[in-house]
Amino acid sequence: MKLLDARPASHDQLQEDEHWMREALRWSLRGKGWTSPRPSVGCVLVRDGHIIGGGHTEKGNGRPHAEVVALREANQHGDARGATAYVTLEPCSHYATTPPCSSALIENGVKRVVAGVLDPNPAVAGNGFRMMREAGLEVVEGVLAAECARAMDEFLFSIGRKTPFVCLKSAVSLDGKIALQSGESKWITGSQARAQGHKMRHYADAVLVGIETVLQDDPGLSVRLDEPTTQPLRIVLDSSARLPLDAKIWQDAPALLVAVSDNAPRARIEALQSQGATIIECERGIDGQLAWKPFLQELGHREIVSLLIEGGARVAGSALRAGVVDKVAWFVAPMLMGDGKSALSGFEVEHLGIAPRLSLVETRTVGPDVLIEGYLKPIPGMTTVH
Repeated sequence: MKLLDARPASHDQLQEDEHWMREALRWSLRGKGWTSPRPSVGCVLVRDGHIIGGGHTEKGNGRPHAEVVALREANQHGDARGATAYVTLEPCSHYATTPPCSSALIENGVKRVVAGVLDPNPAVAGNGFRMMREAGLEVVEGVLAAECARAMDEFLFSIGRKTPFVCLKSAVSLDGKIALQSGESKWITGSQARAQGHKMRHYADAVLVGIETVLQDDPGLSVRLDEPTTQPLRIVLDSSARLPLDAKIWQDAPALLVAVSDNAPRARIEALQSQGATIIECERGIDGQLAWKPFLQELGHREIVSLLIEGGARVAGSALRAGVVDKVAWFVAPMLMGDGKSALSGFEVEHLGIAPRLSLVETRTVGPDVLIEGYLKPIPGMTTVH
């Protein structure tokens, strides 16, 4: 989906627009993790250099979108006439679970709309911009497009193809190891990086690991933060249904899905089901590994919009080999582990010219560690990814 160029603007106007769009982005992050399958959009209404209303997409289908929340706040203290709306995603133009936000902005007298990214949803896809322009509003597109796209990447990737956005996360040493040869891996990264990892789980609809990770590390995969959070669906790739019934992954789980092969022992499947697990029998490729694309289609049918893959090395290598990873999030700790276990297994690159290379890369420190994030595919709604 093509992102239309922003209208030419003066340097001062562009700086002002970017300033207020960052405020809208801050609003959007307040709702992230709570609104799936809808994106968490942020909106601020600005008049005479002051915010008169702000909001983000509210939790639950049928609840107001960001623009309506911001308008509601503005109308409590006057009205929104003559204001500029800064919104991270193109305002919707259709009736779904809520009325069109484009119409609400028009009806409330907003004179100018500044948007981050175009909505690739076929029901919108530029129609919101068109409606507002036809009503006489000034519309500016593409302000802080990359930042806005990152903030709702799971929605932008999943809405058109109906399969989840896939983020591959790992925590490694400087020499790319996830564990010592003995299997010891706690803790490679510090507490601040681990807290950020928990926030990623809160943002995701589902978190996935392979059975070897469960047997080796016994992870819980829960979100543990000192703030209200959601708990993701937990998924284990377990071809032989070996998942222990006393594993930590069962604890406080809202739901647990176990993906097995067609030759998994029936008795083991029944034991897992009796404890509350949902079982999916998955297709296998000619190499005997999980056929990722049919599996992701099944998750899409279950309204899983975002999937966080946390381990282990074979699962990560398999997902990369299948070409299903959209984003990589790599925590790098300032330590050396020598002959440890690699972060990837079963993934080989024949020459550097075809090695997967990240785009839209962001690097930041998280305590003593470094987080590197980037995309393996262009984000829908953007013309280019740098």
